[in-house]
Amino acid sequence: MSNIKKIRFLKKKIIYQPNGNVMKFIKRNDKNFSEFGEVYFTWIKKKKTKGWKFHKKMHMNLIVPIGSVKFTFFDKKSKKKYNFNLSEKKYGVLYVPPKIWFAFENLNKKKDSLVVNFSNIIHKKRESINKDFKSI
Repeated sequence: MSNIKKIRFLKKKIIYQPNGNVMKFIKRNDKNFSEFGEVYFTWIKKKKTKGWKFHKKMHMNLIVPIGSVKFTFFDKKSKKKYNFNLSEKKYGVLYVPPKIWFAFENLNKKKDSLVVNFSNIIHKKRESINKDFKSI
């Protein structure tokens, strides 16, 4: 089975509060939680794309609390691309297992967007491979 079929979207709860909403992300008993490595934030400037990236071991739990982002995944076996959008309005966690090429693009034309990754391991340079976006 291709790892691309293991990508999952898990809708998350937003608790509406008059002084500011609470946006849930991940709990220890969630299906997509295996272990904690690190959490990191990456901003994507308006009208920009980051990628391609390939993690050899990292399981990612991606969320977009600010802005709107299109994730593109490339299945090497079928040579097909799959897109999935996350945003403040389509709020949830996108679970992505290792060994999948992906890129992400800011869909918000007026401001930068924020992606948060809760991963199972600490990021190391040699653990991932990067390619220019036009190469795939």
